[in-house]
Amino acid sequence: MRDDTGSVSKGKKVLTVLLIVANLLILTAGIITIPPNLRRVAEKKEQKADVDKANTSTPSDITDKGGEDQASKDTVTPADIPDGNSENQTPKASPSADLSTYSRPDLGDFLWYTEDVFYEGVPADIAVIDDFSYLTGGWKGLIIYDPDNIAGENAMEFLNVNMSGIEGNLTLILDWYLIFISSEESGFDESDMEDSVFDGKWEDGGLWASGPGTIRLTDFYELNNKQYAVGTMDTPDGIPAFIALVRP
Repeated sequence: MRDDTGSVSKGKKVLTVLLIVANLLILTAGIITIPPNLRRVAEKKEQKADVDKANTSTPSDITDKGGEDQASKDTVTPADIPDGNSENQTPKASPSADLSTYSRPDLGDFLWYTEDVFYEGVPADIAVIDDFSYLTGGWKGLIIYDPDNIAGENAMEFLNVNMSGIEGNLTLILDWYLIFISSEESGFDESDMEDSVFDGKWEDGGLWASGPGTIRLTDFYELNNKQYAVGTMDTPDGIPAFIALVRP
C-alpha cells in the first residue's frame, strides 16, 4: 500500500492513463489479447453484485451463491467471532498445491493491485504466508515506476520472478518481459534482455534482496487459491517504484 495518501488522487489518474495506454499498445502489438482482461473486469463486477445481494441474504444463501469470501465482510456468524484464545490472530496459509507459474503476465493479472491494493492495502480476510518454503518457484510480476509522475518517469513493467534458496540465503531472478512508458506512449519488448539477479534473505515475514537496486516484499498472503506479494523497489537511479507478484 502507498504511504503518501495526499497524492492518491493524482496518482490514480496517472496510473489509469498508463493502464489505458498499455492496453491499447498491447492490443495493437498483438502480444497479449484483451478479452481475458475484460472477462476479469466482468467477474469483478459480478462479485460486487454478489456482495450487494448478500447484504439482504441469510448466511446460508451467501454460501450457496459462491460469494462467501466477499460477503463474509458484511455478515457475521457465530463462527466468525473469535474465542478468547484466538483474539486478534491472523489466519496463516497452509501448504497448498504447487502454484508456481512461468507463463507471461498481462494487465488482467494485476487488476487486484492496480484497482485496489495499491491504494487501500492488503485485504483483511487473507491467510498470511510466513514460511518462505511455500513461496519458491515462479511468479508473475508488475513494477510501477514513479506512480505520481513526479520525476517524469512514470512507467509500468511486466516480468516473471523466480524465487529460490532458503530463508537466510535466497535468490530472486527477474525475467523482463514488457515495459510501457507513459511519456513516450510506447511499449517495448524486453524478453531478450538479460535477467537480473537479486540476493537476500527472509526476515520478519518478508524479504529483501539486493541487485540492480533493492527489492523489499513486505506482505505475502493467500486468498481464493492464489498467492500474492506486494512491496517496494529502490531503483539505482532513485526513482520510486512499487512491485506486486501473483500466482497462479
